[in-house]
Amino acid sequence: MFEFVRTHQKLLQIVLLALILPSFAFIGVESYTNMGSKDSDIAKVGKDLISGVEFDNLVKNQAQKSGLPAEYANSSAFKSNVLDQMIQQKLLKNELQSLRLQVSDERLTKELNRFPEIQALKKPDGSIDAEKYKQLLQSNGLSVNQFQNIKRSELMGADLQNAIASNQQGINANTVSEKLIAAYGIEREVQAVFFLVDQYAKNIKVEESELKDYYQAHPSDFQTTPTADIEYVILQRDAKMVEKEFTQKADSFSNIVYEQADSLQAVADTLKLTIQKATAVSASGKANLPKGHPINEEKVLKVLFKDDVLKLNKNSEVVQLANGDLISVHVIQFNESKTQNFDAVKIAIEKIVRAKKAEEMAVKEGTQFLEKLQSDPQAKLQGKEFSKSIWVSRNKPLDLSGEPFEKIFGVDASKLPKVVSAKLPGSGIALYRVNQVRESKENNPKAQIEQFKQIADLNLQNELAAYFANMKERFPVIKLKSLQ
Repeated sequence: MFEFVRTHQKLLQIVLLALILPSFAFIGVESYTNMGSKDSDIAKVGKDLISGVEFDNLVKNQAQKSGLPAEYANSSAFKSNVLDQMIQQKLLKNELQSLRLQVSDERLTKELNRFPEIQALKKPDGSIDAEKYKQLLQSNGLSVNQFQNIKRSELMGADLQNAIASNQQGINANTVSEKLIAAYGIEREVQAVFFLVDQYAKNIKVEESELKDYYQAHPSDFQTTPTADIEYVILQRDAKMVEKEFTQKADSFSNIVYEQADSLQAVADTLKLTIQKATAVSASGKANLPKGHPINEEKVLKVLFKDDVLKLNKNSEVVQLANGDLISVHVIQFNESKTQNFDAVKIAIEKIVRAKKAEEMAVKEGTQFLEKLQSDPQAKLQGKEFSKSIWVSRNKPLDLSGEPFEKIFGVDASKLPKVVSAKLPGSGIALYRVNQVRESKENNPKAQIEQFKQIADLNLQNELAAYFANMKERFPVIKLKSLQ
């Protein structure tokens, strides 16, 4: 009975948790029993129908749970996703039924008695008050049969999980996995030659017109950072001050700041506080002030850059600092973001344009050398030399990552030596010559176990697709109408 299950152990464990139990808990077994097709039916899975009402209810439920806007919830893409989910649920329900799992009344009763809400319905003789039990379920929109069928379905799912778990033999090294792990350990001898921006930049000529063209094409790159020139007052929590005294002063501080919001002068005069100033404060703080400075505290900056404080010149609300002191800020002047003039950024633009042209030249020359090396990997390069050989593997890639990693380990080991190229965005291009391969001499069982796990995870998506394709062959899926 479990032969099919045994061959899909890991996959089924995930599928059951993710799909079977939630689907039964939401829909219930009774809704799966449909007799005859109607014009409003959406799809047929095996002998089961997905009715229009059932589909519409789930679409509405999913949209509400997700908090999606109405226009997306009504889109054909969203509805199609919901329908695919329902089809998967029906397929899995058919799979459970085909295994002919059953739950006895005795076991169901034992399971139901685990619910505190049901235990509370017990009469003095230990039996459940049937009427109160019925009322409890009705208040949750369920009949007794619906609820008990849902629980039976959940228990069947649990039985299937246990059957899978009992046949779980741990990680078994099959032929495919062994080959993959061996591939992870195989080392490749690699040499590299680089064509980098710095090597070409000094020979690049940049015209004034090119700088102006770049400036006009990228105005957002040359915006100033919005800043504020501010005043602020701090009510310090003096260690000599008793709590009641500080509380009274804090109340006065808050009231005056709020009631006389056009200036901090009134609160400063009343409580004998010093008005301090800071210029060019940005939303991320002020760099030349210590990190722990009150103005650099996240709560203060958040309040400072509120519209009523920033643009209406009102005192900020009172903020409690990390050390317990209180602060209020007032904006003297807000310096909005604006595009810097060309002359102010001309030097920066010249560096950018020069680097881009140098990168283009580096890539062009590197590509020309690549064409030569593809026909003769051992050819001499005029003015360039490959580096000393290093041995790398997927387990020990050293500093290889991204495109260089993919290109080097994508080389067919039966056709060596071979040269491949990889772009280094912003830096140029690199050519890598893979000379030979060798088996790894290391044998680390612990690392191999981790690799088995990684391989299983990598294969999961393909296995899942294959599993559902298999079920669709046994329980044919027919979509009866298009989604609007």
